[in-house]
Amino acid sequence: MIAELAPPFLTWDDVDPACHPFDSSSVPQVVRSLGPADRIPGRPGIPDGAPATSDRNWRKGGLWADAMASALAEHYGRWTVGRRWAHDEGDFDGGPVGNWCCPSHSITTPEETLARVTAALCEWRAWLERSSA
Repeated sequence: MIAELAPPFLTWDDVDPACHPFDSSSVPQVVRSLGPADRIPGRPGIPDGAPATSDRNWRKGGLWADAMASALAEHYGRWTVGRRWAHDEGDFDGGPVGNWCCPSHSITTPEETLARVTAALCEWRAWLERSSA
């Protein structure tokens, strides 16, 4: 695990919305413009549980999710890594985000995957803004 990309290591200074300007209307365009948007791992045409599926989900999918987290943090700031802090058993479980789970469930088609990244980032930001009120 890379601590810089892990939500549990965020401080309030990292995430305070007052310190990090954000325009949610531009997020879809920004997400599509980032390097990882062009490199979403494809789904193997085999059933879940097969070795190739596991490799894609955890190794390639995890590397891609980390690359997208890094690109978002570089663009917006480190606060964005919280978009992977899922409700249940996700990349980082126990958090407030429902729009992202983990590579095996959240990385699907390129369009749907980028929509999930966008929705999770906006959901995380909204949660931060409610928390700061």
